[in-house]
Amino acid sequence: MNPTSKKLSVISLCLLSGLFTYGQINWTKYPDNPVITKGPATWDIIAIGQPTVLFENDTIKMWYVGVGNDYKARICYATSFDGIEWTKHSEPVIDVGNEGDWDSGWLDTPEIVKDNEGYCLYFYGDTAQQSPEISSAIGVAYSTDGIKWEKEETNPIFTMGSEGEWDASWVESPAAYYDNGTDEYIMWYNGVNTDTWKVLIGLAISSNGISWDRYPDNPLLNNGIPGSYDDMWLGTPAVIFEDGKFQMWYSATSSTNYNVVTSSFDIIEICYASSANGIDWEKHEDNPLFSTTTEPYNESLDSGGPWAPDVIFNSNTQKYMMWFETEGGFLLATAPKEPTSINNNNSDINTEIFPNPFSETTSIKFMLKKESHIQIDLLDITGKQIMKLTDTFYPHGEHSVIWDGTDSNGQKLSAGLYICRLRTGTFQNTIEISYLP
Repeated sequence: MNPTSKKLSVISLCLLSGLFTYGQINWTKYPDNPVITKGPATWDIIAIGQPTVLFENDTIKMWYVGVGNDYKARICYATSFDGIEWTKHSEPVIDVGNEGDWDSGWLDTPEIVKDNEGYCLYFYGDTAQQSPEISSAIGVAYSTDGIKWEKEETNPIFTMGSEGEWDASWVESPAAYYDNGTDEYIMWYNGVNTDTWKVLIGLAISSNGISWDRYPDNPLLNNGIPGSYDDMWLGTPAVIFEDGKFQMWYSATSSTNYNVVTSSFDIIEICYASSANGIDWEKHEDNPLFSTTTEPYNESLDSGGPWAPDVIFNSNTQKYMMWFETEGGFLLATAPKEPTSINNNNSDINTEIFPNPFSETTSIKFMLKKESHIQIDLLDITGKQIMKLTDTFYPHGEHSVIWDGTDSNGQKLSAGLYICRLRTGTFQNTIEISYLP
């Protein structure tokens, strides 16, 4: 498979994306953290980490790593209605492999994906406790209910790079996205070359979720200049596609915060980057967003984090929710949903879409500085027109058009991503709308 041709497929996901919106960068740590702690069961009594989360049918579902009293790590499962009070499943849902298997010693860094067949869970595995020189690879398992899993027969499906490459020593922490329009899988992942021990982020693409092509110009996200907040590690990315762009949150470390006595980093920070095509990423100018010592701060609770963030948008509360790993367990932070804005070089119009995502109705508001002809169309992700919302002249001032998730025949659409296209005689812009009935 030609990696260059796959690059074009990634870009096509965002051809209709319009202009960038504001990133979700204003996070507040929950004052009564942690929300999940290790134990009391034997299978996660030593440590927990690496949460990956889905929000479905008013239920927040989390898969995470639990280290048991046998010092092996397995994939565990918990559910919640508010993201604060959690119920752990009665036992791990994915166990280590049999003796001699590639994942017989340790499972880690799970990533949950929903495709047309059900759930896919990508995970790191090796034959001994985090000894990448022995194994270090990524596998996948399948499930219809998120609890009973079957590992892919051809695991591992993604292995370390060739000698001398940036990911030659270690691959882990997949952040995956499934596009049901193109039926493609996209994976951002961490790679390490032990010559430098710097952690970077690269990209791979697959047509079936099993056979992967590395992007030829990896890594995509590089460390900052010496002394900067991310000059050592860009770790454990979490990626969502929303409002016409990819949004990434990741953990970062600086060499200035390395403690030679403890052989660890005293300060870890959460950062944000965005991309129109999943390839060209822009780090946010206000990075880092928050760190180990951000208030409320408790040394015994917050040390070792914030590491391995995962993010969802909760349509019930209209807030983003982030869970991350620390020595004290899983901590929660939240951020408000900011209006989706289409700000353009034409000074005569400014547009907002809110709420986005929406479950019942969303309002497409636009402010005109002079009389203009406005046409607003709704399209599916392939660009096919679903309905025309308006096509007429409007006087100067503020106006709004309501969309209730129906097509031109008045039929309710299925949940998914749709395109709002706004046109005048002088410009055209499009932006994603997430409909979650």
